[in-house]
Amino acid sequence: MIRFKKYILVLSITLVMMGIGIISAQETDSWAQVQHNKGGTITALWYDIDPFIFEDHNGTLQGVEYELMESFVEWIKKKYGYEVTVQWKDAGSFDGIYDQVRETQENGVFGWSFFSITPERQKEVRFTPPYMPDINVLVTNDFMPLFGNESAFLDTIPHLHGYTMRHTAMEQDMDTLTHGHRIPISRQYDDYEILRKIAAEKNAFGYVPLTVYVVSLQKGIKVKRQHLFAKERDGLSGIFPINSDWQPVVNEYFQSFECKRLVSDLLSKYLGSEIGEIIMEGPGASAEGQRDAELELLTKEREIVSQRLVSTLLAAERDKILRNVSILFIIIVIVIAVLMYNRYRMKTHLTKLLTQRNAVIGKQNRDIERINRKLHMRVLQAQVNPHFVFNSLNDLQYYINKGDTQISLSYVSRFSRFIRELLTQANVPEITLMQEEKFLALYLNLEKMRYAGKFDYSIETDEDTPADLSGLPPLIIYHYVENALYHGILNLDGKGEINISFSYQAPHLVCTITDNGCGRKAAKERNQKRDSNDTTPYKRLLQDRIHILNDELSNRITVDVRDLVTPDGKPAGTSVVLHIVVSSRVQDPVILDY
Repeated sequence: MIRFKKYILVLSITLVMMGIGIISAQETDSWAQVQHNKGGTITALWYDIDPFIFEDHNGTLQGVEYELMESFVEWIKKKYGYEVTVQWKDAGSFDGIYDQVRETQENGVFGWSFFSITPERQKEVRFTPPYMPDINVLVTNDFMPLFGNESAFLDTIPHLHGYTMRHTAMEQDMDTLTHGHRIPISRQYDDYEILRKIAAEKNAFGYVPLTVYVVSLQKGIKVKRQHLFAKERDGLSGIFPINSDWQPVVNEYFQSFECKRLVSDLLSKYLGSEIGEIIMEGPGASAEGQRDAELELLTKEREIVSQRLVSTLLAAERDKILRNVSILFIIIVIVIAVLMYNRYRMKTHLTKLLTQRNAVIGKQNRDIERINRKLHMRVLQAQVNPHFVFNSLNDLQYYINKGDTQISLSYVSRFSRFIRELLTQANVPEITLMQEEKFLALYLNLEKMRYAGKFDYSIETDEDTPADLSGLPPLIIYHYVENALYHGILNLDGKGEINISFSYQAPHLVCTITDNGCGRKAAKERNQKRDSNDTTPYKRLLQDRIHILNDELSNRITVDVRDLVTPDGKPAGTSVVLHIVVSSRVQDPVILDY
């Protein structure tokens, strides 16, 4: 362990020195060189902190500090006529910016990542004049009460868990607040990660910048600001090397009215006009001013939370309307299916054999009606294939008319178990691997009974797969197996085979579905020639479900579909590989957060 820590320390020093070397190798000019050459190049190091400097979804830099730096070089061009180019470089971390600026021998290097001005840092780097107030606020979990005085909160600290960002002013504030208390303190590398940790843990608290706290409310992170222990410093600034000669021109711009007006406009742009004004005004010089500022901020906090609540309620109402419309549509489809089925039964000629076995048929008919009622209530809510249900009932009717009681009862028994498992899974958010294997076996056995001799299947699980795997979304793998059967195997002239295998690659369950069917291209061509509806019409619904699940947890489900070919290039079937994030108490107990 000691050797490992030494290795990490050496690696960190090496990376910092590499970063310093990269900056030194770049062309950065001093202010004197810019004046002499009527232009030049400077380097701006940055690290992501929304809304100050960050990349949008297109990878374009934006934010308050980005536009502030760009406006600085525009101001130089406007006032002095010098063309200065900014080279933006992602430093990878907050510490990386500070260390590189502190160690570099270059003049034209600037660092941007929401830096607080502290006496310790002023001995190592230069600061631009502060462009906005620097206020750190105490934030707790949303379930924690608002404390009326400082002593009440201090009495609670021994039972809390602190979160802070390494090597920042917030870390200093946290150490000051918790001095004398031995409590767990987790030190992260991102303000928003700290806020998410606090939102997820009922006894958590931490320090974050006021601006970041407000943005987190707008992002929907559920945390609460305590009106205690707020810390204010000289302000927030950019940094540049201690030996740099850019200080005079930097001071001239950042102390100008033009710069202050730009900052006000940028805060309004990225935070909203009201929040921008509250933050720029600061806490107020007098007690009355502090109360007014606190009241304005509290009012805006409540507005943000109220807007978030209204948006949630509206979304829930829309979902309710869509659900009701879907249920109505399903009921209509079921009614039409039942009417068509009854019409078919009425036209069926009752033979003497059916008359003699009226008692058995009556019981079987009651079972069918009971299945239909279950389908009416639950099956279509689980997106079960109506073609599969309708054809299964037709096959059951065929066995009844044929008078084969044993096969009829066996089919009814298997079909009932399948429907019961399907309805059970339709009402739960997740299932275990054992439930999934059982459900797939029920389905494939039922289909084998319908298509006797048409295909074989196998379900295999690696021996090292944990027995307690859970967290599988229901009815995801089932639809891919159904697709392999209907589009691959049943379009094959010969006998088909479906192989399903499970393995565990923490934190993913890997499911591979392989068939030796006709292949996707041939299946598509055959379906186009048929004058009928798709027998597996739920591809879009399945994609929507996967999309929603991936929104809740990034890359929770990934799907890779490949066409298999023989050595001579002929279609040999299809392979579908699903990676699903699951949970295991033995190997990885906290992968999923439900």
